[in-house]
Formats: sequence, structure tokens, C-alpha cells
Amino acid sequence: MNNPIMSVEPDFKWYKEGIWSTLMQGDLLPNCFVLVPPADLASLFLNAKQGDTLQDGLIIQRADLIILSQSCDLENDKIQQVLLCAYFPASNQSKDARDSIRKGQRPAFHMIERCDISGYEFERQIVDFRTIYTLPKDFVIVYANKLGIRVRLLPPYREHLSQSFARYFMRVGLPHPLEGK
Repeated sequence: MNNPIMSVEPDFKWYKEGIWSTLMQGDLLPNCFVLVPPADLASLFLNAKQGDTLQDGLIIQRADLIILSQSCDLENDKIQQVLLCAYFPASNQSKDARDSIRKGQRPAFHMIERCDISGYEFERQIVDFRTIYTLPKDFVIVYANKLGIRVRLLPPYREHLSQSFARYFMRVGLPHPLEGK
């Protein structure tokens, strides 16, 4: 006997929009402020003393960021710095690159689906695990609140992103990989 209710696949939405007072892993923070150190940071550090203040060279830029810190750490005040990665439109990459990223064949990247929420639409995005930022939690809360309504990645896609991030960082590079025979 064929039960029509059983044959319906669940509709797992990728995103939800809302105004939240808390931060969660998977929160998207478009156009967020980041600090970029000067190119001569090594010489500045080598000539600095503890307590010195950098006056020159620190650049303020904006980037589209997604929170990767664990939600439980954010919620329970276990961290003061929030871990974030940059994301960019998938259309910036070639079709071959997009396909390999979508299939999980390029561990430094993770693709997230387009968003169709009215007023918050965007195309598919690629999260770049090589472009990592940490920002003070207090700043991220203020920035997120200033955004008002924001978009949040939902389970199971949030956990899939987190797993991809973990896989990227747990890689072990061998000096001499096994040869095929």
C-alpha cells in the first residue's frame, strides 16, 4: 500500500530571516567591517614593545562574513572573539570550479545555496575557509543588531558548513604520500 504522506520529502529551508539578540553559527553578516594589517607587519612587530599602539597602516575594509564559531560557545559566553569566514558570489568562479566546490572536491571552499527570501535575495555563495577573521564578540553583536533583520543558515546546512570547515582544518599533509601501485 502506497501512503502519499510517506512519499513526500521534507522541505528543509536553507535560510531564515529575523531579528535576533544572539549570534549563532551560520549567521550571515554582509558588508561587515574587518581590520587588515599592514604589509610590513613583521617589521612593526619586530621593532615593537609590549603595550605599543599601532598608529599607521591598519586598513579598514568590508567583507561579507559568516559566523563559524560554535553557537553554544557564543550563547554561553565561552568566547570573546568570533570566528568568521568570508563568502563571495559563486558566479565569480568558472563553471568547472563551481562544480568541484559543490561536490566537495575543493576542501578550502564550501558552497551555500541561493536565498530567495524577499528583500534578502542573493545567488549561491562560496565560503572561503582560507579567508578567516576574528572579531570581538561585542562588536559583532553591535554590528548584527545594526543590520536589523538578518539571514541565518539553518540545519542541516549549518552543520554541513561546520563539518566542511572542520575537514579543511584537520587535513594532514604528508611529506611523501603513498604511491599508487
